[in-house]
Amino acid sequence: MDGSDSGHRRQSAGSLEGEVMAALWSVTTPLTPGEVQRALGRELAYTTVMTTLVRLHAKGMVDRSKSGRAFAYGPVKRADEHAAQAMNDVLSREGDKAAVLSHFVDSLAPAEEALLRQVLERGKRMPT
Repeated sequence: MDGSDSGHRRQSAGSLEGEVMAALWSVTTPLTPGEVQRALGRELAYTTVMTTLVRLHAKGMVDRSKSGRAFAYGPVKRADEHAAQAMNDVLSREGDKAAVLSHFVDSLAPAEEALLRQVLERGKRMPT
């Protein structure tokens, strides 16, 4: 039996890490595991949240500092900085960067494409 009829869905580690990061990005101060657990707004074991935070710390995605008997965790990068790094990582792994960028631009909505053009134009005028 695969356990699929148990009524519980097992969440992938990456998905939970994303939720935890979103919770940390939504506030301006570091959170303890208990605060993260509450911020997620669903039943999740404290140990699961703690394990996820420890993994994120090991990956260098969060900093931690002592807060009473626990650690408080905060993101190393803002959400937009993290997303830009992820985009750079994908691009750096691909051999045909022009094809990747072309497909990316083709997938953009017109408003997003216009915004990208504005950002690129602004970047061209910025001193090096």
